[in-house]
Amino acid sequence: MHPTEPLDDLARFSFEHAGNLCEKEHGCLAYHRAWSVIRLLLRNGAVPAGTDFFAEGLARAAVDGRCRVLLSGAADSGLAAMVLGALARCGLSGELVLAERCATPIEQNRRLAAHLGRGIELHHGNILDLDCAAVDAVVAHSFLNFLPAELRPDLVATWARVLRPGGLLLLHQKLGDLVWHLDAAALQANRQRLEAAALARGYRPETVQAIGTAGHAFWTRPRVTPSTRDSELREMLARSGLECLSVNGLDRLSVQSPSYVPGISPEIRQSLIVARRPL
Repeated sequence: MHPTEPLDDLARFSFEHAGNLCEKEHGCLAYHRAWSVIRLLLRNGAVPAGTDFFAEGLARAAVDGRCRVLLSGAADSGLAAMVLGALARCGLSGELVLAERCATPIEQNRRLAAHLGRGIELHHGNILDLDCAAVDAVVAHSFLNFLPAELRPDLVATWARVLRPGGLLLLHQKLGDLVWHLDAAALQANRQRLEAAALARGYRPETVQAIGTAGHAFWTRPRVTPSTRDSELREMLARSGLECLSVNGLDRLSVQSPSYVPGISPEIRQSLIVARRPL
């Protein structure tokens, strides 16, 4: 578990309050109610993958030992915790900006900032309308495919708009056709693991059952389709005036995400993408 993140409290907060904070029309309740509690109980609090990749990119983007970073979307407080750890690893002072349309992760990150005694600049609303001072780096983790395909070019254009000249876009993203196979046995086995972990963590039996139900709703939630292909991303970057520096596929599957369920999740490796706004 990340030492800077009070995940036990934040997971209980999102599980108990997402029903009041998530907007019905966004369709994100199943996602935000379950994400942190699954990360806590089944993933030992693992932050999003790619700390080494982001640390290297943030070091390249920093100016005079400082790096102002836009977090483009957040499942919970894990991305902020990971980026803060990456900045600390490089000896950089950081200024975090979070753009997120849902109040649940906004409030989780507000609580994280209070816990750490530091500020996070929070923008609650549609990221396509983001109005903030220029940033040195944009960090997005598995975020692009959450937007409908017709809005993804606008998202990339927004990233380009808020980056300072010379700033870097750092993406950890699956590219290619993503197909989920909802195997009933795999879902039931994962639910049983989640409920057993919740019981061992001290949750009351009635809450354990509710957590299992929330986990099942999360793993079977509708996904936005189609997913983004490599060629489409490169075209969107070029159209937005961003120079694609690298697209590198990982050697193995990333299995620490709460979304990953063996036998259900697409067997597609994440790609690490770096792009730059020209000087």
